[in-house]
Amino acid sequence: MVLLILTTVISILSVLVMPKRISWIEIYTTSLFVMFLGSVVDIYLDVKYDFYGFVTKGVDFEYLLIFILIFIFIYPATNSVFLNFYPQSKSLSRKALYLTVWVILTTLFEYVSGQTEVFYYNEWKPIYSFFCYPFLYIAMVLNLKMIRRLQVIDK
Repeated sequence: MVLLILTTVISILSVLVMPKRISWIEIYTTSLFVMFLGSVVDIYLDVKYDFYGFVTKGVDFEYLLIFILIFIFIYPATNSVFLNFYPQSKSLSRKALYLTVWVILTTLFEYVSGQTEVFYYNEWKPIYSFFCYPFLYIAMVLNLKMIRRLQVIDK
């Protein structure tokens, strides 16, 4: 639980102190997208198929507390920092390097979390996440682009 609380505090502080290159509405809408996508994936892979989970199998108060910390604080903060520093106008190789670093860091963090009492693996392996994370990060970038286009259309 220490890792989860420490991660939550660091996540909140990182968003508050980072120089903002994306607007608060972009942070908000991309965070909603990430929370929705993460919830749908977790409902199937955790609750339905029990490939992995939080705390213990099933849903109880402790599960909901952890779920709230992760989905309301950690996911949106991680999403915001990733998108805030994403090299939008740089070369494809620079974008690929940035994405690769984030995939490696996220997979390592997930693996470390799996060594705590907060998160456990059954059928799922961290290597599966390693290959899923690029699609998630690309979806976040595409979602931000769509939001920016919609903002221009609204004006």
